[in-house]
This record gives sequence, structure tokens and C-alpha cells, in this order.
Amino acid sequence: MSETHNADDVCPIIEKHKRNKSAKVWFSGAVVRAFKTYDERASLVGALGDEISQIPSDYIPYLLLDYRQMTFVCATLWSEEEDTFFMEVDLAAGAVQVGEVFAPANENNEFDEEDFEPVTVN
Repeated sequence: MSETHNADDVCPIIEKHKRNKSAKVWFSGAVVRAFKTYDERASLVGALGDEISQIPSDYIPYLLLDYRQMTFVCATLWSEEEDTFFMEVDLAAGAVQVGEVFAPANENNEFDEEDFEPVTVN
């Protein structure tokens, strides 16, 4: 008989958390390894909730959260039907800079196309 699951390996889990609103949160195995208890993961959800409350949207497809010197990749969706947030939280394995954002120096945020220089991204 073959074994289909390694019991020693930490698997992703889904938990319910409550702060101001209820949330069903999917944590990747990497997050579960770093935050072994429910209370530790609840503190991460609290930090994520602080970030989400600053964004005026019911759907956030991509959010980076720096917490305890770690970077997390998160997504969230508010469900009016279930009166709950659905969240996915994963630990970022690495980051690569893919470009730069040009910010005009004037107060009206106006720019001239001559201000741009071609950029090659590797």
C-alpha cells in the first residue's frame, strides 16, 4: 500500500478568525511552519487586517505585508453573502525588482515624454 501523505510535512490549513469582521483564512504550509499556533497566526491576521482596512476595496488580488521581518503575499475578498472575508496568506520566498516607477517632480504630476528614458528589465 502506498502512502499518499507525509504526516511529518506541514500542510496548508484553513482557519476562522474574527476581529471586526469574520475571516476564513488559508495559510500556506510555509506560514504554518513559521506560525505554529492559532494565536500566532491570529496576530498575523490582525496585522493583515490593519493593512486591508486602509484600502477602500472589497477585493484585493495582491498585497505584500511586511510583518516580523518577513514578507507575506496575501489576497482577500469580502463576501457580502457570507458576511466574511476570504483570505490567502503565503510567505514570500524571494523578491525581484522588475522596474521602476517614474514620479514627476512637479506638484501637478505632469510629465513630458522627453523625461522618459528607455529601460531594460532583466
